[in-house]
Amino acid sequence: MHSSIAELIELTNPFSSRSDLIQGPGGNTSYKSSDGKMFIKASGFRFDEMSLSKGISAVNYLKIKDYFILVNPKDKVKEEAEMLQIINQNILTDSDGQLFPKPSMETGFHAVLDQYVIHTHSVWTNFVNCRKDRRDIILQLSKTFNIAEIPFVSPGFGLSYLVTDALKQADKNGKKRPDIFLLHNHGVIAHSNTKSHCQQLLTDLDEAIRTLTQCNTLYPDTKLMGEENYWRPADNFISKMLEKYNCDAKFFEQVLFPDQTVFFKDQMDFSLEDHSRKIAINQFDIRYKCPQRDARAIHETMTAYLFIYNYLKSNGIEIDLINKNEIDYINNMDMEKHRKNIQ
Repeated sequence: MHSSIAELIELTNPFSSRSDLIQGPGGNTSYKSSDGKMFIKASGFRFDEMSLSKGISAVNYLKIKDYFILVNPKDKVKEEAEMLQIINQNILTDSDGQLFPKPSMETGFHAVLDQYVIHTHSVWTNFVNCRKDRRDIILQLSKTFNIAEIPFVSPGFGLSYLVTDALKQADKNGKKRPDIFLLHNHGVIAHSNTKSHCQQLLTDLDEAIRTLTQCNTLYPDTKLMGEENYWRPADNFISKMLEKYNCDAKFFEQVLFPDQTVFFKDQMDFSLEDHSRKIAINQFDIRYKCPQRDARAIHETMTAYLFIYNYLKSNGIEIDLINKNEIDYINNMDMEKHRKNIQ
């Protein structure tokens, strides 16, 4: 197991310090060994927290793969529960005989893909995923990359089912399976049987998108400074955006991607009087009243949201938002609550 975990860490490392690609505990990576085991980021952990002894889970992926190949969905809530039960039943034990922690809620699509899988929430890819006129750009990208588009669906069962279905449709039509999956209002998945190729696919895709969208903007610094009882950004990017868009509670009801609602819902205080909330906004000043780890996740997510929003608005691009029904479903998911509460 040691060598397999080391392989997963090596796959993950190039992305672990990139807050433009991964915000908080978002995203996931996996590696399949030849004996039917899949090593995958554990739910709720950051990429930079993964080590030989932390932040990694392992499952018998073949049984999970079989489930998604055969399932005929009828009831989203029922299948979500059924999927989690199957995943939990197939969590393996470590060398000390202890169960590995809960794996990512997106274990399903990892199980059906190739040996190496990387899923990120790249802001560059989300320049495309969060715009209504994305079709022309995707057609241009498809000249270089073998891409499948996945319409927005909540993380978990729905996303894993649609990725599996895209593979099945490619096989049925005698086409090469997609290398890359663009997830509307979410992120991107790349997979390969070669580690370096899997990593390079995402690097090349982001570069191609930056070229097509003519975006030469540097991504803001997401470091935090500690003050008494709170954290605040070291960079002034968020303050500038709060002023530019006169951001109030209604502004933040515009949801571009799942983690935004996961980390912002019921946490924003514009009165500076609700000390139970983690995000305090006073005109153009923002503070995070929570432990550093929580503050980092919220701040990285806030930066990604405002960066994407500002790019699209500044260029007159119509933004595609997640609808309220999906937002409510995401907020009620047990796995999202588990992921957010990992310390």
